[in-house]
Amino acid sequence: MSAHRQLLRQALRAVLPEDRFLVRGPSGNGGIALTFDDGPHPEITPRLLDALAQHQVRATFFLIGREAERFPALIGRMLREGHAVGHHSWTHSEPAETTAATLLAEVRRCQELLAAYGAGISDRFRPPKGQLTAVKLARLLGARQRVILWSADPKDYQLESEAPLLAWVNGAPLASGDIVLLHDTKPHCLAVLPALVERARALGQPLVSLDAWLPPVAVA
Repeated sequence: MSAHRQLLRQALRAVLPEDRFLVRGPSGNGGIALTFDDGPHPEITPRLLDALAQHQVRATFFLIGREAERFPALIGRMLREGHAVGHHSWTHSEPAETTAATLLAEVRRCQELLAAYGAGISDRFRPPKGQLTAVKLARLLGARQRVILWSADPKDYQLESEAPLLAWVNGAPLASGDIVLLHDTKPHCLAVLPALVERARALGQPLVSLDAWLPPVAVA
């Protein structure tokens, strides 16, 4: 992430309510939030859900709408097993090529789909690539969306194997309130999940879904 974007995030965190623009969660013993983007994937996501159940960990999935539409059974399973579900736009188009009106239309379409699947009216939105203009952010907040970013990103989508991701898990300065960004479209998350669980517990921090930090709000 560029220094400019880091400064912008810090400025937004200072002026926006924490429950509407989230980059980190609570310190102390609030836990570490485990999040997965870009799914659901028909092969990797079921295996990941198996592994999360085995380790008794709940996570948050930011779903691409067109993929969620293809695999509704996976969304139902996430909800039954206590995971939080948010949305990540309908198409994951390039931010610079997507207007604010198009983005908001995709948000509404995702909300309608997830509501039809039993997820309620989801207000948890993660922008593609974490990129937003001032106009898009204002429109999202006006639509009662919570913009969820992250504080720990090993860039697993760029990796060819799990070895560098495992090295990151073992060496990253994780702490309470961190939001870890992974992708359930890549198999590496399966290989490193046990190590990530062990690392978090060694730090005295449970791995949690965003439901542990964000109480539900009514969405207009």
